[in-house]
This record gives sequence, structure tokens and C-alpha cells, in this order.
Amino acid sequence: MIKQTSFVFALLFLALLFLIGAIGASSAQTMSYADAISQLAAACRTDLQKYCKGVELGGGRLKACLDGHQAVVSPQCQQTRAQVYASIARRIAAQRDIGDICSADIERLCGTSHADAHLVECLLGVTPAAISPQCNQTFTDTGWRTERAQQ
Repeated sequence: MIKQTSFVFALLFLALLFLIGAIGASSAQTMSYADAISQLAAACRTDLQKYCKGVELGGGRLKACLDGHQAVVSPQCQQTRAQVYASIARRIAAQRDIGDICSADIERLCGTSHADAHLVECLLGVTPAAISPQCNQTFTDTGWRTERAQQ
């Protein structure tokens, strides 16, 4: 009976951890380009040395090399590569779309009807609770909130 209770408790604990992780992932920030490179370098070190030795960073060359060798790189590299690419794609999309997604918030909070040069300062100057949830998540996904906090 004790073994069965411990097993049930362990399963519930794992389910709770999974649920917390899933909730956190849905509102997690996107990673910076520097973090993306660091994660790829750590997870793909052997693959990079084997398949992409001498490839310079920038200009999409590293991505092209990894993409060209995706069938032969390690599973760890493949998984990290997919996570990094998804995060960076989300960051790029958020930066591209913030003016459309946040137009009502921009007008209400910033006194302008478009995303101008003062958008970041304006949105940083208000409490996240004052921003609509979709706009707040998009602003978080742009990475601008984190970058400003680190300056």
C-alpha cells in the first residue's frame, strides 16, 4: 500500500511539474540572439566542429550549415536547434507585428495611433497590468522589455 501511495504521489508531482512548465512556456520570453548562439554552441558543439568548422557567424551562415546537416546532427542539437529557431521566429514576428497587435493599447496608453520611436519607452513606463494580455505577451516576445532591463 505504501509503494502504491508513493507511486501515485510521484505521478501527481510529475504531472504538476509538467503543468507548471507548460504554463510557464506559454508566457515565457523569447531568447536573445546572444542566448540563441550560446545554446546552439553548447548543444551542438561536436556537430558544429564536425560539420560546420570554419563557418563564420552572421549572415545566416551558421543556420544554413545546421539546416544543411539536419539529418546527421545529434538529437540534442536537433532539439535545441528547433527550440532556438522557434524562439527567434517568435521574437521576429512580435517585433514585426507589435504595431498591429497593440494599436489600441498604443493609442490609449501612449497617445499615438502607431508604433513610433517612443513605443518602447511608453510601454515600459506603464504597468504590465494596464496593457491588454495579447499586447503584453507580444511586447514580452519582442525582447525589448528584457533588453532595457539589462541596460
